[in-house]
Formats: sequence, C-alpha cells, structure tokens
Amino acid sequence: MKAPAQDGATYGDLDSLLASDWAAETESQEAPASQTAPAAEASSGAEQAQDEGSSPSSDAEAGASAEVYSTIPASDPEPVEESAGRRPSASRLVEEIIVTAQKREEYLQDVPIMINAFSGEKLDAFGVENTADLQRITPGLSYTYTYGYSVIYMRGVGTDAFLPNADPSVATYIDGVNITPSQGKQDTIGPVERVEVLKGPQGTLFGRNATGGAINIVTADPPDEFLGSVKAEFGNYNSRKYQAYFGTPITSWLGATLALYKEDQDLYGRNEVYGEPGPMRNDYVEGGRLKLKMYATDNLSLTVTAALNEQFNSNSLSQENTRPAPIFDAGVEPDPNDPDRVWHNNYLGGNDTSNALYAATLEWLTDFADIKFIFSDNKADVDEAMMDYDSTETSQATFYSNDQYNYQRTYELQFVSNSASPFSNWLQWVGGLYRLEGEGGFGALYFTVNAAGFGSNVIGLPRVLNQLGSLLGASNLGYTVGQLINASNDVVLGNGGLLITESDAVYLQGTVSPTDWLDVTLGARYQVETRGLTNSYLDVVLPTAGSPPNDYFDRHDTSQNLRVRNFEAPDLEDKTLSPKLAIQIRPSDNIQYFASAQRAFKSPTYNIVNFFTNPDAVERETATAYEIGFKSDLLDGTLRLNAAAFYTQIDGLLTAIVSLGSGGIVTFRNAGEAEIKGVEFDMLWQPMPSMNPGLAISAGATWLRGIYTDYRDGVGYDDDTGLYFGDDSLYGGPARDFTGNDIVRTPDLTANISLNQAISVGRGSFEIGVDYYYNSGFNTTPQNSPHYEQPAYDLWSGRLSYFYDPMGIQLTGFIDNALDEQYIQAMLQQDFGRTVTLAPPRTYGLRVKWSF
Repeated sequence: MKAPAQDGATYGDLDSLLASDWAAETESQEAPASQTAPAAEASSGAEQAQDEGSSPSSDAEAGASAEVYSTIPASDPEPVEESAGRRPSASRLVEEIIVTAQKREEYLQDVPIMINAFSGEKLDAFGVENTADLQRITPGLSYTYTYGYSVIYMRGVGTDAFLPNADPSVATYIDGVNITPSQGKQDTIGPVERVEVLKGPQGTLFGRNATGGAINIVTADPPDEFLGSVKAEFGNYNSRKYQAYFGTPITSWLGATLALYKEDQDLYGRNEVYGEPGPMRNDYVEGGRLKLKMYATDNLSLTVTAALNEQFNSNSLSQENTRPAPIFDAGVEPDPNDPDRVWHNNYLGGNDTSNALYAATLEWLTDFADIKFIFSDNKADVDEAMMDYDSTETSQATFYSNDQYNYQRTYELQFVSNSASPFSNWLQWVGGLYRLEGEGGFGALYFTVNAAGFGSNVIGLPRVLNQLGSLLGASNLGYTVGQLINASNDVVLGNGGLLITESDAVYLQGTVSPTDWLDVTLGARYQVETRGLTNSYLDVVLPTAGSPPNDYFDRHDTSQNLRVRNFEAPDLEDKTLSPKLAIQIRPSDNIQYFASAQRAFKSPTYNIVNFFTNPDAVERETATAYEIGFKSDLLDGTLRLNAAAFYTQIDGLLTAIVSLGSGGIVTFRNAGEAEIKGVEFDMLWQPMPSMNPGLAISAGATWLRGIYTDYRDGVGYDDDTGLYFGDDSLYGGPARDFTGNDIVRTPDLTANISLNQAISVGRGSFEIGVDYYYNSGFNTTPQNSPHYEQPAYDLWSGRLSYFYDPMGIQLTGFIDNALDEQYIQAMLQQDFGRTVTLAPPRTYGLRVKWSF
C-alpha cells in the first residue's frame, strides 16, 4: 500500500477564496515517481503526459506550449531538485496542467471546446481571490448578484431569475459534486488544484442546468509529506483575512488535508436615515474543509470530504434607490449624487447563511474501466434574510425570512475507459448513472407593508415636510414625522413555498480515433425529472405579533398567523435528451481544428413566492449551440492561440421580475426565443523565452450579439409612471413586445490582458503583475430601458510580490480597481424605483504567506 501522492500537481487555498499554495506544489514535485498514487499510475491521461511531455521545469522554460490543464494529478517523469518553496525563474502563467472537461484526463488543447483553466498558482499570479473574480480573466463570463443570490452568465447565456428554486445556467462543481444555489456568497474552501471554466452548453456530461457552461473546481488530494501554509491579508475597509492549510500522510494508506479561514471587513459605504446613522452590520465569513483519502488496495481508494461555512453578507443587500418611482415614491427626492455608496434604508439588509457539504468518492481501477461512485449531501440554510424593499428612509415594504433552505443529495456511478480498456488504442469513453434529490425554498417568508409610510410617499409628504421645515426653520421636522411613521404598525403577510425535485439520468459519450489526425465524439444524456410544490400558502399575521424580526418570528411561532389560503399545484414531469457531436482535425502536432454541436436543458419549475395568486409553472429552457474553432501552439511553442465562433439558440429563456402589481411578488417567466452570435479568443505569449523567460502576456476577448428573437409578452415598469405592465398587471397596462431587444447582462465586448514578469534576485524572486479588464456595458432589463443600463467600464489592478525561497515566505502588495471605477454589482427594477448596489471600489492591501 502506498501513501497518497500528488506528483506534479499545483495547489492553492480556496477558503471562500481562490488563492494558491505553491509550497504544496513544490513539495509534491519532490516526491519520487515510485511513490505516485495508484490512480496516477493507472491513468491513461498520466501515461500520455509522460509520453508526450518533458519535466515541468524544462517545459516552463520552453514556453507556452508547456501549458496543459489537469483534473486528476499526473506524476512528474522526474523529481525536481529544488529546495522547499523555491520559485521558478519563469512566469507562473506558464505551467503544466491537464483537464477533465470530458470526465477523463486530457490536454487542454485536445478538448474540442473552449476552456479557460487555471491552477492555484496561476490564480495567485492573477490576483484572483474568489469565484466572482474569475470574470476579470475569463472573457464572456459575467458574475453579478440579485438580492444576495449569485447571477452568472456565460457567453450571454444565463438567467436573471433568483430564489432557491431558480436553477443557475452555469453549473458549479467541486470535486465532481454539484453545488446547490443559495442566498449568500457561493465561494468554496480548501486547497485548490485547479479551476476550469467550460464554455457553452454542457448537458451531456454535466447534466441539468448547464445551458451556459460549467465551473469545475478541483481541490488537492493529501500529499505524501507534511506541508502547509498560513496566510494573512490586511487591507482598506478594515479588511482582515486569515487562512491556514495543512496536508499530511497519516499512515501508509491514509492522508488528510485541512483548510481553515476567517475574514471580515467594513461595508463599502454607509447607511443614513434622516441624517443619522442607519442600521448596518459588517460582512464576515468563516469555515473549514477536511478531506481524507485512504487506499484499501493499490486499485481501490475512498475520499471523504466535509466542508462547513458560516457567513453574513450585507454589501449585496444594501441598496440605493437612485431613481424613485414617480407614483409609489413620489415623496422621495432623488439624490443628484446617487449612486454614491450612501444608502438610506430604515431596515437592515443582509443574510446569515450556513453551508454544509459532505461527500464521499469510492474509486476502483480495473482493466475494463475506472469505476467511481460519488455521493454528496449539500445543505444551505439561510438562518435569517432581511431586505428593505423600497430602499428609502421611510418604512414602506420589507422582506424577512428565517426559514429558507436548499438541501440536495446526489448519487453518481461513473465508468471511464483507461489505457487497459478494450479497444483503447482507438476508443475512449465515459458513461454513468446520476440521481439528484432536492428540496428547497421558503418554509416561511414575510412581507411587510407600512400603510402610513406607503401613503405618505404616494402623496409626497416627505417633500412637503422638507419644504415646510425650511420655511419654519425646523430642519428636523421631516426626521420627527418620519420616525413616527416608521414606528407605526405594519401589515405583515406570511408566505411559503418548497420545491421538491427528483431527477434520474443516464449518459454515455465516446471518442473514436479512426486516424492519427481525426477524432469524432458522440454523446447523449437521457434525463427524467419530477418536481412538485408544497407548503405554498398565504397568512395574515395579527398586529399583536409585531413586525419581524422579533421573538415571535425568531421562535418560528405561527400561533398569531391566520391562514387565508393554501395554494396547490400539480407536479411537473419532464423528459429530455441532450446530444453532443464533435469533430477534431489535427493537420499537425501544434494545431487543431474543431467543430461541435450540443444541447442542454434547464428544468421546468414554479414561482414559489406567490402571495396572492396560484403558483405558475415555468416551462423548460432549451439551449442549442454550434461552435467552430481552432487551438494552436505557434512560434516554437512560445505563443498559444485559441479562437472560436459560436451560435446559440435558446427556447423558453427563463427571466424574473419583482412586482407587487403582478400579484405574485417574484414572477418567473419564459421569454420566448433568443439567439446569441459570438467570437472569442484567448492567448498566452512568451515574447522573449530565452532572454527573459519570466515575462508572459495573457489576453482574451469575447464579442457577443445577443437578442430576443421572439418575446411578445414582455413585462416591466413604465419609465414615465413607474407602474408595472404586463398581461398579469393589476394596474399598469398590457404586455409589450421586446422582440429585437438585447439580452440582459450581455455586453457586446469583454476583454482582458495581463502582464506578468518574474525576476530572480539572489535566493528569492520578485513578481510584477498588471491586469486590465474592459466591459462594453449592458442592459439589466429585457425592455432595454435607458434608465437601467450599465455603461462601459474598465478595471486596472496590480500586484508586486517577493518570494524569499529559503523560508518559503511570500509578500504581496496589491491594488484592485486601481482607478476607483464605479460600476454596478446589482441594478434592479421594482415597484419603488431603481435600486442599485455598487461593485467594490478601489481596494488595496498586503498579503503575507508562509509555506512549509
């Protein structure tokens, strides 16, 4: 029996952050090849890496052609003779990695789709500290938030629908486990070996709700020798982040890794209510991840993972009302300086969330195939969520929940061909069975309306009081009356909705190589899914219970709730077939042409937040994509250039809108048809590999043209009156035709370029990194209102690092958004106007890391 080994792997700390652990990489590279784990010895991908590649150190110096991407660690052909913590003289952007985008080990250049992949080292070199930062180095990726929920778009494919039952269009996986969406930051923890961003529908292998693509995060297995790192970061806004990572063998057949982290910071602004400090609470996150791997035999291993995360997030739920609705907020005077990071919320916004992930992977290596069983139990509990819906100083409307959750269990049995499989000289294949069981939504969600506050703003009372106070010299008149209004009783309505999901699938994909220069890939996934809605109701809470939060709601007491109505909805059943076809042609060793066609589905669902109407079903969304491109290593391997053109057609595009006037508060709808045309490229270039091997330039760009081709029943808010319109509108008029409008959150152009320079100095080295990101802007509403646009913006960031090799010390000074560019993190159209949350301003600080 052999201790787990991670030869040739790269690592990083992703403890709600994605950072690197280069000491782990160096230690693992020093392990003798004879100590490699059985998985690496039996892997056909590893054998290919040994046959076709040289040692990582020589490859790094040779140029960009050495950059390969890996999901399961491949062993180094030879041990690297370096002291612990020794930094290579070449740029960290140039590296050896292998990917498993098709569930098996392959070189990045051999996979017939566009992929951006980053090791922990490369993420650190780019200054990427969380999953949202990936958009800065991944053109075509958009990462924003809506009421604290992550909203991800890839190549224009995504959804602005949120809530626990809103399946994302870009699936996120950690070590083969699908991560359930929830309110709060969706960053993960632990040592990160690599992050892969797969573009285009991934329905065949990654299954349901991967219509836009997938983000695949792979954490490091236990090493063969004890290693670790501790890191501290101190920055402006009183930001403090602490991380610790340890990896060790325990016995000859058992190893472990442990990652711990904690961070907190001040808010990116302040809250003022009538000139006085309003309710605020700072963000924090803390947690840990434990991973155990044991080998029963050389060919049988078991990996067990447990991850816990606790957080409070207020930044994304503290909103400025920058354009009050002309009728519902007629009494609110617009602030000419908005948005200015000063919000006026009489009610605290934020969410307390706890996440727990337990997973086990049993892997058996046989001569027929590598057989893997993956089980996961993923729980996300939002212990308390609060939002000032009107986002004004006067109490009008709020949302409160202390019973929101999303639970998910998955089971996957996977078969992957290896070098010993029958016909392995011309056939590679992967197949499996997959089951998902989920339950999520609101056990209780409360909506409050303050009649006095609502009425005063409609009639314009705050403006009148301000003018009267000025005439009488009573500057605090508005404050006094406002406090009286805010202290008055609210009307409190209770609601709930839980979505139950059962999904079963079978998939198979194979690649046939009839010649040395031609590969043909065929695949399909058949899925059967059933969804049902329970616990859907409307309550009126007696005034004697008060308004949330208080002890009555904290106890989950319902004795003073009066049930008005129970809603019912039939189960939704759906059967889908997701096919894939890809062709690869390699006219030479350094260039490949590829073409592919594939389809993916987003499951049908229900509107779970329905206060006044029966829940409405939302039909399935279908994305069909066609792509043609090339991958190349040019100029003697110093330039890696990949490019593709693609076309995506979407039927039943899922959208969402928040409105009292729709009768359902949060309404999901299908937007007819849409199409997206685009081209993109990415490159990595070493311009002077001999004279200056430490210099590397990375760049990429994505151009998109995304429009709604058939959206005749559009809903939204009238720009002049602020009233909701649509077929379900109670007062604002009929639906409008949005056909020809731009798809939301889809900029025409996103581009990035990064320069990285490594300089060896004595027993250490310096590293300079400069990044530039450009976004041409986008609209946030399907009606393409000019009042809800994000203008074009660009971001600059930079880092200066010093590595002191003898002690494994890394010091990094950094600055992000160096020019303090103002751009949005969230912009929402709702009954009370336009509410905005700005993205982080200029941030800077110092990171100190010790690897041992």
